[in-house]
Amino acid sequence: MYCPECFQNTLKVKSNGVIKLAFNGKSKASSIFTYNLQKETQDQLIAKLRDKIAEFFSFYSEFQNKSPIKNFEAFSSDFVCTNACKIDYVNTKVSMIGVIFTKDEIKTVLNEQAQKHGLEIEVYLNH
Repeated sequence: MYCPECFQNTLKVKSNGVIKLAFNGKSKASSIFTYNLQKETQDQLIAKLRDKIAEFFSFYSEFQNKSPIKNFEAFSSDFVCTNACKIDYVNTKVSMIGVIFTKDEIKTVLNEQAQKHGLEIEVYLNH
């Protein structure tokens, strides 16, 4: 990935960090989870993703006037540039789609949880 500072293809995901989820541009404070690529399997990471999506969908399904879920983001600021650039971690958010989770994995979990919670979903994945 390209570093936002030096614009070289030198941006790498850290081995552990935090992922934040957003649905239609909105998220809850609890829509975050940690990852550790050295200790967790892909199945464990997907289970964490599934739990957080289920938690948000359960919350959202209680709304009376809910819009279809059209946009989903999974992002983090836990990246490092191999050129040692100083990255603004507060304002930098990089998609984890295609980095830790594939589009197919995310679509499967989103569709599964939307059906379970009776939500309409027309997802466009930002990344």
